Amino acid sequence: MIRAMLKTLVSVACATSIAFPSSAQQGDEIVLTLDRAFELALKNNESLLSTRLEEDRARARVREAYSEALPKLDFSSTVTRNWSLPEFNFGGQTFKVGTDNVINFGLDLSQTIYRGGQVGAGLKMARFYQQISESNTDQMRENTLHQVRNGFYDVLLAEAIVEVATAAYDRAVAQYEGIQRFYEAGTVSEYDVLRSKVEVTNAHPPVTQAKNRLAIAKADLKRLIGLPRQVPIRCTGSLDVDVSGLPGDIESAVAVALSNRSDLKAAQLQAAMNDASIRLARGENRPDVSLSAGYLMQAQVNDPGFKSLGFNDFSRSWNTLINVSFPVFDGRENSGRIMQAQADYELSRYFERQLRKQIEVDVTEALLNLVEASERVLAGAEAVELASRGLTIAQVQFEGGVSTQLELIDAQLILKQAETDHVTAEYDLATAAAKLRNVLGMTDVRPDNR
Repeated sequence: MIRAMLKTLVSVACATSIAFPSSAQQGDEIVLTLDRAFELALKNNESLLSTRLEEDRARARVREAYSEALPKLDFSSTVTRNWSLPEFNFGGQTFKVGTDNVINFGLDLSQTIYRGGQVGAGLKMARFYQQISESNTDQMRENTLHQVRNGFYDVLLAEAIVEVATAAYDRAVAQYEGIQRFYEAGTVSEYDVLRSKVEVTNAHPPVTQAKNRLAIAKADLKRLIGLPRQVPIRCTGSLDVDVSGLPGDIESAVAVALSNRSDLKAAQLQAAMNDASIRLARGENRPDVSLSAGYLMQAQVNDPGFKSLGFNDFSRSWNTLINVSFPVFDGRENSGRIMQAQADYELSRYFERQLRKQIEVDVTEALLNLVEASERVLAGAEAVELASRGLTIAQVQFEGGVSTQLELIDAQLILKQAETDHVTAEYDLATAAAKLRNVLGMTDVRPDNR
């Protein structure tokens, strides 16, 4: 008993270590890379897990469809106790009809021979349904990984903004300390000291805001990858993404998307399944032919304990039947079903064409956004370099008494804005690349085993 309990505890511990890192204890920090975040999301994301249940349902539906073509065998048994038997008089004598106990054992076999193509159409529909479920799971996995990627980049952006805001605050503090020394030496006025103090005060709230944004981004990422809220995480990575493997023109990008998109595959399968449903509905107007056979064993005894009953006391009989039915008039019910199935098929074709057009628009937008973000990153890097040089010149001029404190503060604000814009542009480039990968149906994570 104790050994069984220990085995159970060990198996639970192993399962937990697979789903979460060994350091995922309260108070321990988990270091996350983007690949590790993907791995956790594939194991723990509830939206993705729910779509896998739909796959299980689809496989069960295929099994159910196969059953329509396979024979069915049923066993039945009854034991009848006649408490009062009917009596009749013949020649002055009274006779009872029947026995006190009747035992029946029966086997019934049935096999569908022809159902107007409904069996084959139903099986095709079940297979299409399974493939649609698999495509939906692929789409959900791609969307989940896209959300995780964006959530990971949100954390990296928030951390970068914290660094920019903290650096700006540190510069304001350093400037205040320098001006305070100048004031003590009598080279600047008290107004310069007060103005520098205001800059320090104004530089502190952005640091708090950036830290709050970082906390929110981490909470959202933990939600996506299935980590508890209390577990601290730290993301390691860079917003510098490689876009060399992505298509460079709209035509090739659209072609890649049309061949990869899981939702488009699901739409095509839906149209094929609706086409099969038309054949299924039409099959209801055709003959239904089936074969059935029965085998019956029956024994009649008056012994209440059945002690005198032997195997040879059973009478045996068997029969076979060919069942043929043909619908003559159903009040046009089936014709209405056929019209509905045809309408569903046309609607699915319209949806497929609309989805193709929407994919072309999404790919165009994502590719153009990627180009725009790339240009902004290059411009932002140059702006940061120029702003840093400008701040250095302004600092030297202010210390030499050539420029005013206002010009120095102006240079600091320009550098902070340039750094913020550059980090934001890097984030926009990373998310634009992620969006393009998503609309192209590309993923760098191997599909999980079904």
